[in-house]
Amino acid sequence: MLKWVVPVIKQEGVDREAFYEFWRCVHAPHVANLAKPERYCVTFFESAASLGGAPAADEMAYDGLAELWFRDFDHFNDALGDHRGALRTIDGFNQLTEPLSDSLFTTENIIVDSHPPADACKWVAFVKKGDGVSRDDLFAAWSDGHSPRVANTIARAEGRCLRYTTSHADQGAEGGPWDGIASLWYADADAAARGLPPSDEPGDPFPPLIDAAATVILQGREIVVVS
Repeated sequence: MLKWVVPVIKQEGVDREAFYEFWRCVHAPHVANLAKPERYCVTFFESAASLGGAPAADEMAYDGLAELWFRDFDHFNDALGDHRGALRTIDGFNQLTEPLSDSLFTTENIIVDSHPPADACKWVAFVKKGDGVSRDDLFAAWSDGHSPRVANTIARAEGRCLRYTTSHADQGAEGGPWDGIASLWYADADAAARGLPPSDEPGDPFPPLIDAAATVILQGREIVVVS
């Protein structure tokens, strides 16, 4: 399954709540009708976040995130063809957003599965590999070393964390600022604020391979458009 991850920045001066309302009520239905993805979710970010403690930055790098699932690139190309740009222009959404080329073509890995409630707090980390690190090595350490440790921690977190997925940018050519994202759904914002350590087990090979200073963590709420 191909997962297309598209971060979004609203233009300066655009009211945030009005922007989210337009996205949810007008733009998202248009995208669903045009692209006909297998699944489609949007996330509206409300604040910067961290793994417990104060966020690394007060300002949000992105205002929202669109995630669209397709069977493969053939399905993606058949659905959009040469009309990929129409997703932003079909209803004037481009007049509310900044031009951005930070999208990723990824493979999603569902590590801890559930169906979080609509008011769950969604936590998203944008991950960049360190200098000299190959994507193959990053993804291997992420899948084989890090994700199982996180899953073990979640299992002992008394229901504070409900779901955990990773999306590796391993489909298509390298490019853009990110090599993948990690997403966690918490029972509520308080649970997210208390943080969930990535692992309390020794020997995690993943942290040394990422550019920790470049990592961006945001949290907000997810709306499922096509399930």
